[in-house]
Amino acid sequence: MIVRLARHPLVRSTRRFAALAVGSVFMLLVAAQFARVVGTDLKLESDLRQTRTQIAAYERRDVRLRRRIARLRTARGAIPEIHERLRMLAPNERMVLVEPRPSPTVH
Repeated sequence: MIVRLARHPLVRSTRRFAALAVGSVFMLLVAAQFARVVGTDLKLESDLRQTRTQIAAYERRDVRLRRRIARLRTARGAIPEIHERLRMLAPNERMVLVEPRPSPTVH
């Protein structure tokens, strides 16, 4: 009787539907996991690109600062910087200040 029941078309259809449902759920889980991994990979690639851009900017800044330090270590480079920043003048020097024109006031 059990064998005859197992061969019944309704039971066979139910088993096939269950197998199809389990297979579909498995495929959905695999696809979701794959999409998550791809999304993570894309985000990490973007972060890596931004990090490389920052590193390049820091390297350019480092070169600029090293040049400035080298320039300021000599009197020839430091004296003009001191004069500019402190507004100090050496003997026989003149400072010319350029100020913007005042804007006309409207009454």
